[in-house]
Amino acid sequence: MSVLPHTREDLVRDGVRFAVERTLVPAMSRPAYPGHFTVTVDGRHFGSETAWPGLDSWQMAGAYLQLGQRRLVLDYFAFVRASQRADGNVPFAIFPAESRPEPCDTYLRGLSFPADVYEHGGRKWIGLFRHWQTRVNPLSVLASICHVLTAGEIAGEVLSEWLADNIESIEAAGRYVLSRRSSNGLIAGAGFYVECPPRDQWDGVTQCYAVRALRELARMRELLGDAAGAARWRGEAEALAATFRHTFWRGNHFAEYVHPDRGVVDLRGLSDVDFAAIALGVATDEQAQVLWPLLTRELGFWHGGMPTQLIAAPGAYETWEHPEPLPFEHVNGPVYDAAAMGRVWYLDALACRRVGDVERLRESARLVCRMGERHGWQWHERYHAQPDGSVKPAGPAGYCEYAAVLVRVILGNPQVFAGPSDV
Repeated sequence: MSVLPHTREDLVRDGVRFAVERTLVPAMSRPAYPGHFTVTVDGRHFGSETAWPGLDSWQMAGAYLQLGQRRLVLDYFAFVRASQRADGNVPFAIFPAESRPEPCDTYLRGLSFPADVYEHGGRKWIGLFRHWQTRVNPLSVLASICHVLTAGEIAGEVLSEWLADNIESIEAAGRYVLSRRSSNGLIAGAGFYVECPPRDQWDGVTQCYAVRALRELARMRELLGDAAGAARWRGEAEALAATFRHTFWRGNHFAEYVHPDRGVVDLRGLSDVDFAAIALGVATDEQAQVLWPLLTRELGFWHGGMPTQLIAAPGAYETWEHPEPLPFEHVNGPVYDAAAMGRVWYLDALACRRVGDVERLRESARLVCRMGERHGWQWHERYHAQPDGSVKPAGPAGYCEYAAVLVRVILGNPQVFAGPSDV
């Protein structure tokens, strides 16, 4: 994988090169099955044979496609498809299941063993469908949405035969997402990609990504020549988008989430939901025009020179927003995800592209590259804002998310990062 961007900046070119060489290549170098890659460079954290069909693996699959690793991604999709339940749900983690995975009384207490054990490639595996916060159950639609998004990216790379062979699985995931629609018209599932705090129960990012997935289903039906099917999925997408705008819009920004008892939660002002609404085409052009200047003036999102924090003001959480009472000690604390993460930067970057803010997009990439350079050209899982204006890395070094998003951002926007002679 020697794909490098034609860019005017050595820093950005080096960032992509090392993201590939020191993170993405090692992550695919010790496969437990065809299509396997780990979410850290060495697999020591989060499992050397574990798969994560939620956000991390979708982001990485997209990066691998851009790097020409089509076979890897097709095999990965086939592996995940084998884990899918009859109701269309996809697990957000998959573990070897020759014996019962541990620790079953803490972070894997949501496992249904042996009911969810299945066989693929001559081995037994088990999917994790329920979170260790068993009541609120964050991440519960994450993998099904990402299954659709991964398929959408593959469909742009391969012949229509693949899409025809896999559309039943893809649509089943979409139907599962719609089955989580509540009487308020929103998709339940708590935090889409955050678990601490869990955003009980209708997270704004969940709604925006669900709209994106439903629109992707419409596009894939169009690719198959099914106009009626495309219209059905598009209708579902636009109905959800309208409900989101009606419920979450606060006049100049979007709320974070809707709580089952306390209603709309908008305690901290600007958040990743604002980036998601713009990035994923859910905010109207008029809303984006009002909101974007507020987002770009808010320096808290790039606290310590690292894009992009979950919320602009990370210190203000109420105790009722914390994870539910647990029968074990959760060492990372109740607001661990109030940090800069690659998943939020990805939305920031997509929002930049929608509104045409080329300079912010370039500068965010530079900042991510500088942070990688500072730590031996590998990135951590989280970067927590500190009172002195810095950020503190958290989670394992060599986590793949920032590396994958960097590849997606740079290689996905060649016109933005090209040098003068390449334009």
